[in-house]
Formats: sequence, C-alpha cells, structure tokens
Amino acid sequence: MEGTKDREGRPDIAWGDVDDDFVTEFSKRMLTSLPRRDQRERGEWYISGLLSIPGRKSMRSIASVIGGGAAEQRLHHFISKSSWDWLAVRRTLAGHLDRTLLPQAWVARPMYVVKTGEHTVGVEESFVPQLGRVVNSQKSYGVWLANEEQSAPINWRLILPADWLQDKERRKRAEIPEGEGEADPGAVALHAVLEPLRAWGLRCRPVVMDAREHEATLLARNFARKGVPFVLRISGTTLLVPSEALSTGHGERKLQAQQLIEWVKKASRQVGWVDPHSSINRSALVTGTRVSLPAPGGGLPLQLAGAWSGWERQPGELWLTNLVEAPPAVLLRLGRLTERVERDFAEISTRVGVRDFEGRTFGGWHRHVTLSSVAHAIVVLSAARVQEERTARSLIRSA
Repeated sequence: MEGTKDREGRPDIAWGDVDDDFVTEFSKRMLTSLPRRDQRERGEWYISGLLSIPGRKSMRSIASVIGGGAAEQRLHHFISKSSWDWLAVRRTLAGHLDRTLLPQAWVARPMYVVKTGEHTVGVEESFVPQLGRVVNSQKSYGVWLANEEQSAPINWRLILPADWLQDKERRKRAEIPEGEGEADPGAVALHAVLEPLRAWGLRCRPVVMDAREHEATLLARNFARKGVPFVLRISGTTLLVPSEALSTGHGERKLQAQQLIEWVKKASRQVGWVDPHSSINRSALVTGTRVSLPAPGGGLPLQLAGAWSGWERQPGELWLTNLVEAPPAVLLRLGRLTERVERDFAEISTRVGVRDFEGRTFGGWHRHVTLSSVAHAIVVLSAARVQEERTARSLIRSA
C-alpha cells in the first residue's frame, strides 16, 4: 500500500511486479562506486523513494518516508552538493543493461522539462516541438539502450544555452564545471553517445535519432566522422545527392529526400512490425536508395530509406543511414525503436520522476537523472523476470 513500510523500514514499492529484495540488491550493485557507506545507503533510499512515492517525486516527499525534515536535508546534500561520481554509476548501469537487454540500437532522445522560474540550471525560453509553443524549459538528451520489447536510459547530457555559458555568476551559482559548455543540441546528442562508446567500452551499435529538428546533414557528417553507425529520421526537404545508379536525369544535383525516395517507390516491399503502443501488428511499404551528402563533406556513401503506411501518397517517414548494406526493412525496424523509447519514457521514466528534479545545480540534476535511470532499469528488469517466471511455469504445466 502507498505510504506504508516493509518490516525493515523501507517504503513499499508502488509497482506490482517489482520485488523489494530485487530493488535492494540491484541498487547496491549499481552504487558500489560510491566511496562511503552513508552515500550508498542514501542512494538506496532515494531509488526506493522514486519507485514508491506516488505522483511528483520531490525531495520532501521522498524524505517523508524515511524520517522527515532531517532526512530531507541529508538527501538534498546527497543529490545537490555531494561529491559522488554519477558517471561511475552510469557506467555500471550501462554495462549491466548492455549484457542483459541485448539492445539492437542506441536511441538518442531529447527531454524537455517546463519550468516556471529562471534559476534552474540550463533553463531558457524557447520553442518546444512537443508542445508546439515557446515555453520556459530545460532541455537535455538521453541515450537509451533499446530492443523491440524493452528500453532504458544510460546516459544524459544537459543543453546549456549561451546565456548560461557566458554568465560567470550564473555558472558559479549552478556549479557548472569549467570546460562544460555545449549549446548546440546536435553536439550534445553526439557527445552523449560518444561518452559510453569511447570511455565506457560498450559495444558499438547503430544510433537511432529523430533529426528533423536538427541540421540533419551536419549531424550525419559528424556521426560518420566519429565512426558511429547511425539511422537518422530526416524531413522530406533535406537535400541529398542521388547515386549514379539512380537514373533521374539530374546528374549530381542536390534533390529533396522526399523526391528521391518517391522515384524508387515501385521497388518497395511490404514489411510487418509491432506497434509498441498497442501491440498490434502493422505493415508498411518500404524502399531505399543510395545517396551521398552535398559538399562540403560529399562523397560519403549513405542510404535513404522511406516508408508508406496505409494510403499515404507521400512517405510518412524518411531515414538516412551509413549502414548502406542494411535492407530497408531492417532500417525501418531500427527506426521504430524511437517509438519503443517514447512509450517507456511516458510509462516508466516519467513515473519514476526523471523530470521531477527541483534543485538548481548542474551536479544535482545529473545525480537525480542517474538514480532515476537506475529506478527505470529496475522496473524493466523486474518485468522481464516476471515474464520469464510465467513462461517457465507455463512450460512446466504443458510438459
């Protein structure tokens, strides 16, 4: 029940399929890098609070189940002012999930958090695509490990607007470290990917990302320069150079992606996929063609894939990739992992409070989203364990 505690004094977990013992065991494993026992203990309490407190996960609400006012001060210091390294925790989490989830790709996803004040680190007034209007918000990028059934975030980077980077007083109040400074969302997304790839030694997998709000060709060029395989969703107006094999009569002229893919629609094939939101089998017509980027940086061999669903006259989605040998059907299924992440963000990450940080410091935000990611992983892995147990019981009964 909400607001009650187990026999050891821990708050009951609000998720039906999450076992208290698993929460404790997994949290301990993820927090082994924290140098002090009291830090590890507070980390366990924080994760437990994220999983058990209904509604918004404020510092006060989390502390209320472990002792009230004094506990709130200790938790506040643990998140906002402590010295423990969030990257070490993320590295442990990422390594574990890479082995257990067997991800097909990494998905880079933006997160927008609407704020009322102007003191939260990184906040600025800007256009938020999901809301369709200009609001005061904080923006970041998360990197998720994803397959068609599961996804979980492993790394985060905060977008720091120029007004924050150039204001020494604001940087000091928010405790933004020297050398930390990225205002361009595309660069933030790229660095969020490179960190686990270069510094943590994770296996390289395709990076899937919706790049329609970015300069897609620049993003593709930067990913390719770093040796990262990518599958980027692009807008139909993105200019590309058709391959010599595509008989368009336009030579090496730059053409819009939508026009290029429509010329090869006759070669499309029907591909089935499972909608992660409804679990309904759906289908789409998919085709692809070889292209390259316009100069500067031209000559990079790429593939453009397009998909039509239902009675669409124009392609409903376009994907640009450097996986030039991959069948377009594979690219569509990789691209659809963004929908898997969207569902899990809404149904799990939001419920464990990834957007609920109330503090103002750079380090506090990073520590909060890191422990929220651990809580998200607990929910995902617990669901997988329950499913495995049900399958095993079913096999025993049918034997």
